[in-house]
Amino acid sequence: MGKVRPSGGLMVLVAVALLAFGAPARGWQGTAPGPDLVRVGLVLGQESLTVACSGPFELLDVESGRRETLEAGRLTARAAAAGLELDGVAYGTLVRLMPRSAYLQIGGRPYRGLIEIRRTLAGRVTAINELDLEEYLYGVVRSEMDPRWPPEALRAQAIAARSLAVHSTGRFAAEGYDVRATTDSQVYGGVAAEDARTSAAVDATRGLVLLYNGRPALGVFHADSGGATESSEFVWGSVTPHLRGVPDPFSRDAPGHEWTLRLDMAVIEARLQRAGRPLSGLSRLEVASTSPSGRVMVLRLVAASGGGEMRGTDFRVAVGTSVLRSTLFAVRSYPAEGAVELAGRGFGHGVGMSQWGARGMALAGHDYTAILKYFYTGVAIAARP
Repeated sequence: MGKVRPSGGLMVLVAVALLAFGAPARGWQGTAPGPDLVRVGLVLGQESLTVACSGPFELLDVESGRRETLEAGRLTARAAAAGLELDGVAYGTLVRLMPRSAYLQIGGRPYRGLIEIRRTLAGRVTAINELDLEEYLYGVVRSEMDPRWPPEALRAQAIAARSLAVHSTGRFAAEGYDVRATTDSQVYGGVAAEDARTSAAVDATRGLVLLYNGRPALGVFHADSGGATESSEFVWGSVTPHLRGVPDPFSRDAPGHEWTLRLDMAVIEARLQRAGRPLSGLSRLEVASTSPSGRVMVLRLVAASGGGEMRGTDFRVAVGTSVLRSTLFAVRSYPAEGAVELAGRGFGHGVGMSQWGARGMALAGHDYTAILKYFYTGVAIAARP
């Protein structure tokens, strides 16, 4: 551990340190973040986590106001009885770390901005990355779209991602952050995920968001629509006016645009049981109803224990969203073999912008405005209000 704790000259040292790296980021002293900042849940509810930095960094215990300047090294955080324990030293329940020059790292990945460590009510530790919204997008767009794709597709992705982040402000407020670094929100990989081409798309669209009736609109997206996007109510149960299903002839070049998945009924049964569906003797699947785009709305389960019906989206989650690529599928049964074959198209939930569709439109000469207005009904594209 390369950590150096302050002695009696703490206040002088802190003052010098603050002067050395200029004005700290907004919110560094534990105040509420401003509108240009985003808080990302990086590591959630772990027994311990380790933060590293190749240069000196500052520590603020928000509850006590205690400040320390630490040298380069690693710091392991664990939950203690009444707060946090960092390398054996007790602190309150919330500690903020801010680098003076080098990036802070978690799990070997560097991140811009500051890192906040929280003790959760369940006695675990969570790490939150607080940073400028535009810098956050540098680590998102490259994670969500191939930087080799046409610039207009990358710009459309940057605006959709910015809109999603703005619309998500406070979504996980009870846990202390706005968005997660995973597909629960959108994938964020920090500095290691940045690319000059996707960062240029962020810079070229700086501050622009989707607006519906003058308010920031949710910019959800997915990989491949399979030929038609889906209206929000058929996936999430409620109508969102700008998330209407549209034909998508532009995504045909997506790899795996059409797919088949063969599964043993025993495997499906085990996964349904693991998802809390207590059935046994599963023998057949039947599509009970579909949405206007052809996605499975309700699936009928025929089983010795009685079976029943299940939403197509819940079935996909139970089987695995990376295994069952979408709910746009038909069922072929092979009862003699105890198996079923699902023949489908697309990848993802199907709502909002199809990324492969955006690529196809860009290759056909459409700019990012046309792409976004095609996939998001009735939106305007303007600076964030």
